Amino acid sequence: MKKWLPWLLLTLGVGIVFWNIRWIFVYKFEPEYWENYYYESQWNVPNSKRGISDEGDYRYIGYRLVNGENPFNVDYWVPPLGKYWYGVGSKYLGNPYLISVTIYLLTLLVVGLLARILFEKQWQVWMAVYLFAFNPLIIEQISQTMLDLPMTLFWLVSLLFLYGKWPQNERLRVIGAGIALGLMAGTKPAFFVPMIALVSLGWIGWSNKKQWLYYLPSIVIGYLLAYSCYFIKHPNPIPFIRLHDKIIAFQKHNGGSHDWFNIFRVILTSKYQGFWVGGKSQWITTWSLLLPTGVLTALCVFVGWFKKIKIESVFVGIAIMSLAYIGMNLIIDFWPRYLVPLIPLFAFLVVRWWSKKPILLLLLLVSYIPFIWLTLFPKDTAIKEKFSYSLQNDFYRDSYRMLDSSTQEHMNEKEWKTASRILDLKRCKTVRELGQWRINCQHL
Repeated sequence: MKKWLPWLLLTLGVGIVFWNIRWIFVYKFEPEYWENYYYESQWNVPNSKRGISDEGDYRYIGYRLVNGENPFNVDYWVPPLGKYWYGVGSKYLGNPYLISVTIYLLTLLVVGLLARILFEKQWQVWMAVYLFAFNPLIIEQISQTMLDLPMTLFWLVSLLFLYGKWPQNERLRVIGAGIALGLMAGTKPAFFVPMIALVSLGWIGWSNKKQWLYYLPSIVIGYLLAYSCYFIKHPNPIPFIRLHDKIIAFQKHNGGSHDWFNIFRVILTSKYQGFWVGGKSQWITTWSLLLPTGVLTALCVFVGWFKKIKIESVFVGIAIMSLAYIGMNLIIDFWPRYLVPLIPLFAFLVVRWWSKKPILLLLLLVSYIPFIWLTLFPKDTAIKEKFSYSLQNDFYRDSYRMLDSSTQEHMNEKEWKTASRILDLKRCKTVRELGQWRINCQHL
């Protein structure tokens, strides 16, 4: 195989994905609109019909953090690091999605570096990279401003330090792994961090018992770094420690619905049951065969370890982390996007376990295609329902931003406010603009 061919395939594949979600590159963040949206949302108005999504909340709160807001004043139950970087994109680039793209590319780079450490053969390295890069769940994250992919990035960086050979000083690698895990804890609620730290400590203790004492303090340092936006204006650590009482109190009253079968339902059948009041069952279009195959492979590696089947300890550690991560999701309100961190881990495990049957791995990659199509070319049902809901509740600012460019050129927001109240929906149609469904109501 020519060395440039895998690079060409990766570049073409990523290019096709970016082209079909190219609207994210021209998006413009509007601070005043998002401020209005946030203060009319469910976070400030009980039972508000104008609910704001998590990604909308994160980009707006991030914008406020960049402007000096205390992270313990708003949205304090979610650590600030991921939100802060979306805020950097919102304020200085005018587009938080550019941060999502950057995080995707960085995560792809780390996956490639880890694959080079884990595998000797180049085709195995590239297969692991492709299984991650083109997974529908990962592709979906590029066009969102969520925290699952940033969390995955820091987790993988931690593993890169643990399993890699750079820097040459092992103590520095352990410290780097700890700091990265601390940054992960400062990106999203640190529910999974103790489990990862425990498995990682087992690896450190097995490889070099002298270095494990540096690991836990490094996690604390990484967590403090994640709150740099707080310490810049509030250097006293005592209030910082006390303010965590708010976070603990919130999480205590935020228990999950304990639907133990929900995560397995998604992994095995792609069917997700909403846990909220009136939540319906729905098919997850970002599903892939990697999910059930990855669970099966992790179980095989784990059982094989007990039966003393020869397999590298690195993959045993990855399998234990994967299964423990699934187990911990049983006791929280589970969302399909929580599976994002498993995608690179499953990719590594599957390539290692099935490396003697490369045809099966190729078929697994090919099986992505219909789900990638559904991810990049979703039906227009969702935009129609959201548009109709906004009109019925007179959320004209939201419905205006669902319009295509030709309709917005035809009338400004104030004109739309009047027109939307007498609008005949039959005279509107959905159009695809820059790879995204929009509503065309130009001919009113």
